[in-house]
Amino acid sequence: MNLEAVMNDVKSKMVVVQGRAQDVAEVSVDTFKQASDVVLNGVQVLVKTHTETATELFGYSKASFEKAKADGIAAVVSNPVIYMPEGREKVVAAFNDTLTTFTKTGEDLAKVILSGYEGVSSRIQGEVPAVKKAKKTVRKASASAKKTATKAKKTTASKARSVKKSADATIDGATS
Repeated sequence: MNLEAVMNDVKSKMVVVQGRAQDVAEVSVDTFKQASDVVLNGVQVLVKTHTETATELFGYSKASFEKAKADGIAAVVSNPVIYMPEGREKVVAAFNDTLTTFTKTGEDLAKVILSGYEGVSSRIQGEVPAVKKAKKTVRKASASAKKTATKAKKTTASKARSVKKSADATIDGATS
């Protein structure tokens, strides 16, 4: 075998390896972007849930303080329990929503990472992966995260309205 044939053989193999490496890099970047989207959606749901909870708890505390201020120290000392702010249900609901969001985000992230791993593995072996299947998995994961966010938002808003009505009724009943 002459040197020129060896050089051509090495060149052709290097071109194949270079192409596979480029494919692996593309799949890795796409997987990272998809994983970032899944995590971002989960974080947005958490921030929204916790912001709403904090706002509600602040409102309950403010109403409780105003009630105690209006009734006077003697009334507060005689029965301090009725001046405790409401909000236990809101905190529990926020905790449950957080738990659901973490679980769902973790599942979606696992799907995206597995899809990326399969894509990288197939590219290294020189196979053309089922790109449609990978994209479909990612779309499902993103849609699932958005659906979870919407569901958590609706649940939180519904619970907040019912707790606020209860607090308003308690305050109205106490001031009557």
